[in-house]
Amino acid sequence: MFKTFRARRWLAAWLQAAVVIGLPFIRIRGESALRFDVPSLRLFFFGSVIWISEAYFFLLIFLLFFIGIMLATVLYGRIWCGWACPQTVLSDLTRLIMKLSDRLAGRTALSLVLSQSFVFLFSSIVSASLVWYFVSPYEMIPGIISRTLGPWTLGSWALFTVLIYLDLAFIQQKFCSFVCPYARLQSAFFDHKTLTIAFDDRRSDECMDCEACVRACPSEIDIRNGLQVECINCAECIDACADKTKGRSKRPLIRYLFGIGGEGAHRGARPRVIGLSVAFAALAMLFAFQVYVRVPVDFAIVQDESQPYHQSGIRSDMMNAYSMFIENRSLQPAEYLLSVSGVKDAELIIGNNPFLLPPNSVGKFRIYVLVKRRNLRDRTTSLRFTLENTRTPEIRISREALFMYPERTDKGREI
Repeated sequence: MFKTFRARRWLAAWLQAAVVIGLPFIRIRGESALRFDVPSLRLFFFGSVIWISEAYFFLLIFLLFFIGIMLATVLYGRIWCGWACPQTVLSDLTRLIMKLSDRLAGRTALSLVLSQSFVFLFSSIVSASLVWYFVSPYEMIPGIISRTLGPWTLGSWALFTVLIYLDLAFIQQKFCSFVCPYARLQSAFFDHKTLTIAFDDRRSDECMDCEACVRACPSEIDIRNGLQVECINCAECIDACADKTKGRSKRPLIRYLFGIGGEGAHRGARPRVIGLSVAFAALAMLFAFQVYVRVPVDFAIVQDESQPYHQSGIRSDMMNAYSMFIENRSLQPAEYLLSVSGVKDAELIIGNNPFLLPPNSVGKFRIYVLVKRRNLRDRTTSLRFTLENTRTPEIRISREALFMYPERTDKGREI
C-alpha cells in the first residue's frame, strides 16, 4: 500500500496535520492540552501549568529540541526537512490543491482564480490552527461565528493568513533553498555516516538521461551533481527514477545512502553522535528530575512597609503585619495550611486557616504575627512560614521573613 516514498510521506503529512490541528481541541482538566496563554504568561502543558516564573522549563525544552534536531541531522541528514517540516508538508498540500483546481476548472483563467482562492482558504485554516495554540479554539470558533472576536486575536489570525498565503502561493520550496538557516547549517552537522539521498556514481553508465529526477524535484536541482544545500531529502527523485527503471528490472540509481557513496555504513565510531547523545541524555534526565521535584505551589511573604509593627496592649507584645501571595500552579483547587516558627509561642493571625485556593490562580492574604517580648532575644528575628497542602502533606514549602521589635513604641516610649 505504501510502496513508494511519496505514499509514505503523504501518510506522515496527514498524521502530522491530524496532530497539529487536533491537539488544541484536546482538553485535560478543563484546559487545553498544549497552549501558551499570553495574558497570564502561562503554558498549559498536558495537564500541568508552567508559569513564567518557572522559565527554566522553557530553556530546558528549547535545549532538548535544539540538540535533538542536531542529533537527528547527524544521523539522518535532512530527514526532518523532507518528512516533517511544516514548510515541506504545507507546500506539498498546496501543490495538491492546485492540481485539484486544474481538474475542476481545466487549465483556464478560472483555474488560477479557483486555485488561489483555495490556497487562501487553506492558509486561513493553517493560520487558525496556529492561533489555537494561544487562544483556545473553544473560544475562537464561537467568537468567529458571533463576530465578537477580539482585535488581537483577529489581527493575529489575519496577519498569519496573509504571510502563509504569500509563502504557499509564491515561495513554497524556494524558502528551503534561500531563506531557511537550517539548510545552511546542515553541512556543519553532517559526518561520514550521515544518511543522504545520492546518485550512485558507480552505476552512472546505466543512467538514461531522462531527467525524470530533475522534473520531480520540488527544489529544482539535479541530484546527479552530488549533495547540494537545496536538497530536502523528500525522495521524489527516488520514486521518479524507480518508475523509469522498474521496466528494466533494475534498482533505481538514486537512493538513501549512509555517507557519500554509501561508504559510511562500514566506518568506525562517530564522536559527534556520542557527544550529542550524551548531552541529550543529560538534559533529558535533568528535565525529568525537575518535573519530578516540581512543587505545584509557590508563595512569598512581604512585610508591610508602611507600618510593619504594632504594639499590642500594656504587655509590650508586638505584632508585625505581612502580605502573602500564593500561586496555585495546578489545575485543581487546593487547600493549604499556613504555620509559623522561629520564635517561641508565636501566634499567627489570618482570616481562614486552612484556606482554599482556586485552580491556576494567585491569592493575596493579609496576615499578622504576634510575639511576646520575653521570647525575643534580638530586635530583628527571622521567622519561617511553612505552607502545606492539607490533602497532600508532602507538598510543603517554606519561606523566611523578618520580625521587627523596635526600641520605641509608636508614641516614642522606650520598650
